[in-house]
Amino acid sequence: MGIDTGFYKINNTGTRHHYAIDVQPNFIHLAVFEHFDYIGFEANENGEYDEDVILYYEELAASYAATSENVSWEDFKGVFDDIYNPHGTKSGNSDWYGEGVYISDLPNTTNGGFYRGQSIIYSDGMTGLDEITDYSLIDIMLDNAGHPLSWQNRFAVTAKEKVEYSFRHRARTKSSNALVIFMPFETTFDQCRVELLCELDPILLNDTIITGTIDDATIPNDGLWFKNFYWAPVFADNITVAAGGSVTVPFNLEWNNGTGACEQSTKLKLNSDSGYLPKQRVTTDASGEGSFVVTALGLSAGDIINVKINTEHYTAIGKVSIQVT
Repeated sequence: MGIDTGFYKINNTGTRHHYAIDVQPNFIHLAVFEHFDYIGFEANENGEYDEDVILYYEELAASYAATSENVSWEDFKGVFDDIYNPHGTKSGNSDWYGEGVYISDLPNTTNGGFYRGQSIIYSDGMTGLDEITDYSLIDIMLDNAGHPLSWQNRFAVTAKEKVEYSFRHRARTKSSNALVIFMPFETTFDQCRVELLCELDPILLNDTIITGTIDDATIPNDGLWFKNFYWAPVFADNITVAAGGSVTVPFNLEWNNGTGACEQSTKLKLNSDSGYLPKQRVTTDASGEGSFVVTALGLSAGDIINVKINTEHYTAIGKVSIQVT
């Protein structure tokens, strides 16, 4: 039960960027290139492109080869053997050193491409405040020039405004998405779902394998694709409490994708618009079940107590309304 874990390629995105990627349990390493293939043009029934399209990209590639340092892929790929990790903090970072190097034999391309930089994220060993918690959504994005940025937990970055729509978040930051890590519970990356938005087949490093391929056109364009990979609390119907009295409200976690019970222990935050919560934190057991007490202090029959359930960085993953009788 739960979500499909693994590394997924989201193709037909129209991006001009090409990637080399290394997905391991304790880190993900992403390198970005800009390539010179025929994105935006359709081939004929024989899979051929118009001569002027081919000529344009060949000339574009030749111009970069003439004005940039030209390195073979064999010589260049050694940059991935020594992961850049300043001060040993494993805090994750982006590195643009060597940006602009042209690689004529860049794998999975027709005319090669040039290097834009690399970004890395670790699942362990971070020094300082840790953004990686239960119910995390982690992005590695690109700036307007195509440089990879340092990773971020989107829910933590936008916690105050709750910008859950992916396209609005990208518009605010003037960036485009490259890689997304869906992390319903804090864990290693091999237990998460990792998606790379690409056009060309990525260069797979160190035995990284593709679990599945998804056509971008099949993903709902509502900005809420991420919710399929998370969970929410489920409550009984018609919960009531006597005015001035108390009631214990049980709940259990279920996966949003309809696969049933989410059997995990996690810490949740509570807040209400009326009444009184003796405890504003609740931890579910290993079966994903929990409960909390609500007191109708100072309330009268007919009033309604609305309680919201929140994670560390994301508000209102669930809500229950309790009728005062």
